[in-house]
Amino acid sequence: MWRAWYVNDPGLQFKSPDQTDPMVDRILDAAEHCIGRYGIRRTSMGEVARIGKLSRGSIYHHFGDKDALVQAVLQRRQQTFLNETEAELEKQETLVDKVLLSVTRGRASAARGLIANLAEIEPETVAMMYLSPGFYARSVSFWPSHVELARSRGEIAASVDVEMATDFLMRLAVSLVMFPHMGMKLDDPQHLKAYVEQAVYHGLG
Repeated sequence: MWRAWYVNDPGLQFKSPDQTDPMVDRILDAAEHCIGRYGIRRTSMGEVARIGKLSRGSIYHHFGDKDALVQAVLQRRQQTFLNETEAELEKQETLVDKVLLSVTRGRASAARGLIANLAEIEPETVAMMYLSPGFYARSVSFWPSHVELARSRGEIAASVDVEMATDFLMRLAVSLVMFPHMGMKLDDPQHLKAYVEQAVYHGLG
């Protein structure tokens, strides 16, 4: 039975087998296809082998069991999102703009592709992914430099603790991605920006 992959080491970065190995990419591509189509529970190593035209032995050689394979698929998807988002964050002028970008990109990612499919098939899996310590640790990792830059520019208080601020921004972004229609309706870009401005500037000075 598939166990809770999300309880692993909170500090875990993406530690798959060699990502430069074409076989690993092929396995992960096949597994992602299966998970997106059938969900995690109904995905089997045999089905991954069939879709990828692989031997079961080659899959087990790189991934010891289904749990390791599922974790690698979801972490690869998250890491791709983070890398692409970080590249875009570098182009944004203010801390508010960066938070807005992370929220809009997060909403777009949740609305299509693997995460959107999983949300329909196994919504509890998506919820636990967002709440997992590993997801948090990876997602929060690129905020400190942006917080420090915002402090140096006077956007937020110079006395703000960087660790506290990164935690605050992560919680804010995740809540706005996961619960866009809770309480205030924040679909309109102007309303969303006004909300984020108040949260960031009041919350961080």
